[in-house]
Amino acid sequence: MELDSRMIKQTREKNRAFSQITLDDDYIVKDNKPDVIKIIHTDGTIVFEETKLTNQSLWINGKLEFCVLYRSDDDNHKLEVLSGAIPFQEKLVMEGAQEMDPIRVSGELEDLSVGIINSRKLSVRAVANLKAIVEDQIEEKISGGLEDAAGCQQKVAERELLSAVAAERDIIRFHNEITLPSAKPNINRILWSDVRLRGTESSLQNGKLHIQGDVYASVLYAADEEEQIQWMETVLPFSSDVEGASLGDEPAQILWVKIRPESVEVEPRNDYDGEMRIIGVDVSFAVDYKIWSEKKIPVLMDAYSLKEQLILKKEKCASMCFQMKNEAKVRLADMVSMESNQEKILQICSCTAKVTIDRATAEENGILFEGIVTVHILYLTAEDNFPVAHTQVMLPFEQLVEVTGMQKDTWFDYAANIDMVTVNLLDSSEFEVKTAFRIAVLAFSENCFEKIAAIEAQPLDMEELAAQPGLVGYIVQEKEELWDIAKRYHTTMDEIASTNNLKLANVRPGTKLIIVKKISV
Repeated sequence: MELDSRMIKQTREKNRAFSQITLDDDYIVKDNKPDVIKIIHTDGTIVFEETKLTNQSLWINGKLEFCVLYRSDDDNHKLEVLSGAIPFQEKLVMEGAQEMDPIRVSGELEDLSVGIINSRKLSVRAVANLKAIVEDQIEEKISGGLEDAAGCQQKVAERELLSAVAAERDIIRFHNEITLPSAKPNINRILWSDVRLRGTESSLQNGKLHIQGDVYASVLYAADEEEQIQWMETVLPFSSDVEGASLGDEPAQILWVKIRPESVEVEPRNDYDGEMRIIGVDVSFAVDYKIWSEKKIPVLMDAYSLKEQLILKKEKCASMCFQMKNEAKVRLADMVSMESNQEKILQICSCTAKVTIDRATAEENGILFEGIVTVHILYLTAEDNFPVAHTQVMLPFEQLVEVTGMQKDTWFDYAANIDMVTVNLLDSSEFEVKTAFRIAVLAFSENCFEKIAAIEAQPLDMEELAAQPGLVGYIVQEKEELWDIAKRYHTTMDEIASTNNLKLANVRPGTKLIIVKKISV
């Protein structure tokens, strides 16, 4: 007997692994760089070069790229910058993963410290968190009924199921140029740059994934005139489309996007007059996106026939059901007084922030997030020997993102993004820092039910059927449906309703019924 079936695409997580690695190495200052007197600021990022899955083990090859802004002993170039890399290889155990399975690998630099061993040698220590997720994209065959239903009774229920439209990764690129204001001197060399994405929004428009936001760019440079320290800070609007063939034409209702910088290049360029007055900003962003379509589809739950015996083969079906997508906006502020041994602030050059989620705990009414927002401030001082200094502020937070109907099997993912950070200078040693960020949560629950995979028809057992009474008086029990009664006594719900003058298919417990056995030839 043939089933009327349809295919539902499902994306299921097969396994995930997490590892925290410690990187520790010494860095020798290159011969073309002056001696290191004092470290001002450091920054770093995790770069993945190769991932290979073999024998249920994931090998990750990558490197920590770091850069250091420091005070040198050179009278002509008091500020210098150096960069280096520490390679690493890490093995993660991925049970059940196959060699061709798609893998999503992400890394976050938790801590970076650079110390001075001597003027030509630095110690670099870092702690990085690596996470890998293996997902399996499968097609679930769901039966909605029988193709030839003559003489058959069918129990069909509507189920709300998620169909995976896309689960892809893409690269989008941002190119822009910043022209120096006329009051700023020409660029001799760039000392430090910081480029961050803020306030991102994503949506589906005309079959394309549209992403927009702001690119914050801050550049510290040495000017032509006696290496005078200058800076440039601006916000550039950002907008891009991802045209994936896998986006499909289905009405997608649920979109989940994660964006992170893949590479950043900042370089000085000549203007039309040949003067170095343009800063070129080229950024590549890695975009991981998932799109689901939420559908209500008929599912065949049970069937029987009055003409023949139906043998049902049932299988368990575990489908993810969309529960909730929510977002919490968090604002933090603090008054900061600098330590007496810190350089006094003359003017602030740049301020950036990073959200770190330390713990995400499922509560009865949502997800409780605990973490820290770290604000980095680069500023000019009044001291000629130390013209630039750096300080940081750490703002702890707790935030509950509400998710209704939280259960033990609720699966959730989250992302935190900075929207705004400002620093208001009150005097040379006191300032107010304000930051705003968003925590987005996507929650799913598991919808488990038995589906009918196949039906086999056999002749009726006439002896067994003859042994059943032809007329029965029956009292409906608790949690009993009219379908179950009709199937047990070899009749139909319509026949029972007609015989007993019933209007509702669902009868109340205690209802008295007269049931007449029905035989179709």
